[in-house]
Amino acid sequence: MSDHPAPDPIAILLQGHALTRARLQDLAAGAPDADAAAWFDGPAPAQRRLLTGTLCPALIESMAGSDAVCLKGMTQGLAEQDTSLGRRWPGIRAALGGHDADPAALAAWIEDYRAYLRCADEELLPMAERLLDDQALEQLRIAAAAP
Repeated sequence: MSDHPAPDPIAILLQGHALTRARLQDLAAGAPDADAAAWFDGPAPAQRRLLTGTLCPALIESMAGSDAVCLKGMTQGLAEQDTSLGRRWPGIRAALGGHDADPAALAAWIEDYRAYLRCADEELLPMAERLLDDQALEQLRIAAAAP
């Protein structure tokens, strides 16, 4: 048995979002590097999948009636933002190293990503802390630890 408590999956997501914000700031400042690109190729989309693929369904399952309808609207919006960010990233990534980068497209992608993180951190994750039971949090913890 371990003496260490299991990591809080909500805290893991919040920490990952803080790291994503720092990478977005690097991109916005015009200082993209290989680490920033690698972040948006791996950990960032993995966090979005964890949020939309594991956390959102668990939240919807935890609610009933009209509250679930409202929550479905919020989670559907996040899922659509996730899809849009992922679809646009390859073009952004390709342009970062080249001379044909579109500053407006990069700025729009960064702002859209920040809006996604704001919604997740200010609305969805606090709700998850209140509503998810221990079993749902354990499933989220397992999903967060998966490679």
